[in-house]
Amino acid sequence: MAILLTCGDPHGIGLELLFRALADGALDDATCRQLTLCVPSVVAASYGDLLTRAGLIPPVEVTATALRVGSRSISLVECPAPEYTPTFGIPSIESGRIARAALEYGAAAMRGGQYDALVTLPVSKEALHWAGFPFAGQTEFFGHVAGCEPLMVLACQELRVALVTIHVPLEQVPPQVTFEREVQVIEQFHRALVEDFGVVSPRIAVLGLNPHAGEHGLLGEHEERIIAPAIAHVRQRGIAAHGPFAADGFFARGHWQRYSGVVAQYHDQGLIPLKMLAQGKGVNITAGLPFVRTSPDHGTAFDIVGTGRATYASVLAAIAMAQYLATNRRRRIGYVSPS
Repeated sequence: MAILLTCGDPHGIGLELLFRALADGALDDATCRQLTLCVPSVVAASYGDLLTRAGLIPPVEVTATALRVGSRSISLVECPAPEYTPTFGIPSIESGRIARAALEYGAAAMRGGQYDALVTLPVSKEALHWAGFPFAGQTEFFGHVAGCEPLMVLACQELRVALVTIHVPLEQVPPQVTFEREVQVIEQFHRALVEDFGVVSPRIAVLGLNPHAGEHGLLGEHEERIIAPAIAHVRQRGIAAHGPFAADGFFARGHWQRYSGVVAQYHDQGLIPLKMLAQGKGVNITAGLPFVRTSPDHGTAFDIVGTGRATYASVLAAIAMAQYLATNRRRRIGYVSPS
């Protein structure tokens, strides 16, 4: 198996967490042989020097094709870098350009079938914007590259959550919760649960948009006009979808444990409970792509770069999830959509 890692924002926490995981031996030799990091070698060397001076890792050895930290070594593929002085811990247009170049390389490599899975380290949306990146986030970018509507799924050992709306302001959520989008998300999620997660007969819970799931129209009409009809539609096509459920009671009473996955209507509705359960081990997955893509569920954490305070648990989980999903895709037997 071959897994590509993109460096994310090279001034953020992503490279530190990967380097520290290598230094600590948290990635075994077999996994290290599967990994290739897309990063400018000059930036990797400078970042390694920063962490070595901070006493966090032993000296880093960087060549044009490999990176070694302590006893662990992974492959390296060169990413273009502007001539500049890195300002680790501070986003910049230069760091945005590097992050963008790595993403574009990753997308081309995955479309070309060079790797079995892609793991993207955290980016700064602000720095990417400065660099002219025209997408709201990495999920939207990969959906554009693949010519499909992407599905953002966050997962941990206990819970899987798919999102109807992703990186949009809260005021823009209700207009985007349509019957068509609801059906699309439930069907995509069902397919991902079967193909990627290996669930034989998925049961999917769907949350309401409004408090108390609209209280029969008293607190909002999305549930009765859009969400419930969408659930009924996919059930007629053989998908075991249930709801809409009031989000607060659904999570507070542990009802999520009865389902293979949960469809949330907006970002924080689903990701707050998931991240509380994940305890730093959550993984972001872009479902619906022709290739496997995962990412840690945290951001760039510019304020603590070089301090050793961040945990690399989510980076390890993202790599392990990429291996798991890619293996399942290899083993899958032809999937037929419900009809």
